[in-house]
Amino acid sequence: MTRTIIILAALLLITGAGSFCFASAEELDTDAVDAYIESEMRISRIPGLALGIIQDGQIAYLQGYGSADSEREVTPETPFIIGSLSKSFTAVAVKQLVETGKLDLDAPVRDYLPWFTMSGDYNPGDITVRHLLVQTSGIPNLAGVTSLAEGSTKSLEEEVRGLSKTSLEHRPGEAYIYSNANYLILGLLIEKVTEQDYLEYVRSNIFEPLHMENSYLSKQKGEAGGMASGHVRWFGATRESDVQYLDNSLAAGFIISSSEDMCRYLLMYLNQGIYKGSKVLSEESIEAMFKPGMAGDHGDGYALGLLKRIENETVIMNHDGSTQGFNAAMAFSPEEQWGVVVLTNTSGQLEIPAGAITMGVAEFLMGNEPEGSSGVTLFIYLALLLIIMVLLVLVIRSILILPHKWGEKIRTHRPRGISSLVRRVILPILLELLVPFLLLYYIPAGAGFSVWKLLALFHPDLVYGIILLSLLMVAKALRRGFLAVKILSVPEQA
Repeated sequence: MTRTIIILAALLLITGAGSFCFASAEELDTDAVDAYIESEMRISRIPGLALGIIQDGQIAYLQGYGSADSEREVTPETPFIIGSLSKSFTAVAVKQLVETGKLDLDAPVRDYLPWFTMSGDYNPGDITVRHLLVQTSGIPNLAGVTSLAEGSTKSLEEEVRGLSKTSLEHRPGEAYIYSNANYLILGLLIEKVTEQDYLEYVRSNIFEPLHMENSYLSKQKGEAGGMASGHVRWFGATRESDVQYLDNSLAAGFIISSSEDMCRYLLMYLNQGIYKGSKVLSEESIEAMFKPGMAGDHGDGYALGLLKRIENETVIMNHDGSTQGFNAAMAFSPEEQWGVVVLTNTSGQLEIPAGAITMGVAEFLMGNEPEGSSGVTLFIYLALLLIIMVLLVLVIRSILILPHKWGEKIRTHRPRGISSLVRRVILPILLELLVPFLLLYYIPAGAGFSVWKLLALFHPDLVYGIILLSLLMVAKALRRGFLAVKILSVPEQA
């Protein structure tokens, strides 16, 4: 009898090893899923994608599509940077520390960081741990963006101390504002109360009990573990790039994981905080993680590191994330016991398809036919790129013909009087300088950070095109001024 069981088990392993499919064909039409994913990858021009599906509380399908880099195909074990999906890990860590009594969700942040302060009219001493988790601290969105734009190499504590110069937008608890800074502070709280690095805590208290063996907390270890190469879009095509990685922002967006590991992570949520006998969180803590801080009319909103949405009376917890070269998303239904993870190795700010693809796959699990992507966002990106290219050509052409067209007009019909000089010479020069002034100075100054540096991480072709266009406008204005001085300094012949 024992020998028969062993033979049957071996046969099951052999027949299931190649497809990574753990559910019967009746439960999930994997051919339809594959066709949908491959179509979306073509439309959005995604180089590589890893998919994980949970159905009826168990892993039903794991699959890799496309290329991890120029030499490797994507597999369910391929690690990707998961962006803001990392926030849910930080929330889990905080809830673990609440269970052990090291943190109190309703205690002020200053109970743990006495030096913590911010600027503005509102009292930062009123910010609680809960406010940070549900994004109602009043900290502005841009507070968590500066480090991305600058590629900060500061320590986590230096980043948090640097918030002292930032003003709160609202009184704590008054409004929802999504900000990476909230989770940077939470990461530091974890380090202070545990007296260990954030990465050490997450590895030993989340990764290890969930058997997340292809998940990492540093770029170096991720690359050693076979991490996919990030891709940045250039003129419509994606290209492998050495992407940004911020060690000081792990708590907000730089954890590395695979679709297989992320499915194990979602199973923990679906099984009341337990995975294969390892208790990561209590059932009460899991339920608390699904409650939004500021619920909308339908009970949706930002919960603890997760977004809650209601679709056809089904509660769906989800989040997506984007860093340079990577876009990821996850969604799961605690009631219906399904989950989806989509990891991709390309990114943008105009087109971030992982979230839409994740919900498309979820439609299969809810018994519906997903709608394919319209490709509108990619069209907008390509249209902007075309507009910039056309403007560059027009400006270069105008610079070249300026002496013959405008210069000749000034020479043959010289300005008469101040008003004519202003209208025909000074005003055109000022108008040409207005565009680079707005783009290179006014917009970054108004944003309060290097906005073009940030956008260049995701759309370098658009940003460099805009900068080049601005510089050419300056060159045109200078050339116009030089021509005017040269022509008008010569006395008019009688």
